[in-house]
Amino acid sequence: NPEDVHKIINTYLPTLRGRGLEVIELAFFGGSFTGLSIEDQSAFLTVACEYKQQGIIDKIHLSTRPDYIDNMILANLKKFDVDIIELGVQSFDPSVLAASNRGHGPEAIYEACSLIKNCGFELGIQLMIGLPEDSLEKCLFSAGETARIGPSIARLYPTVVLNDTELRNMYLNG
Repeated sequence: NPEDVHKIINTYLPTLRGRGLEVIELAFFGGSFTGLSIEDQSAFLTVACEYKQQGIIDKIHLSTRPDYIDNMILANLKKFDVDIIELGVQSFDPSVLAASNRGHGPEAIYEACSLIKNCGFELGIQLMIGLPEDSLEKCLFSAGETARIGPSIARLYPTVVLNDTELRNMYLNG
């Protein structure tokens, strides 16, 4: 909840002081931030904005899914002075996206990237190697598309298979 954000910041911010850091970001990672209700997003971002307006942090950074981006969501993020949006793209290949049950195709990725950049946000793209139906050629294609789009941030993650997940069942079934 938003009160926890205050507690987390106040606990960890002192550990960053005196390290010569040029930029301090408050980041909402580990999920699809814009999948939250607008009310919940706004509550969290209100807290982040307080710290940014006071000059305690420099940037607000979040991660989300490509299909959780639209003009209404971006207008709300702009209202709260968000700087960086990272998209969990995973792959630009339609067969990898479908086999991984992402719920969207590559067109949602291209549209989200365009909207984010056109609205003046810094764009990040996260790719994940080794998903179902993936191959070296498909990974290289996704890397090429990422470079072509030109995000400010690009991250590459390996697929990790966890117990008690659908991906684990798929792995065990070949």
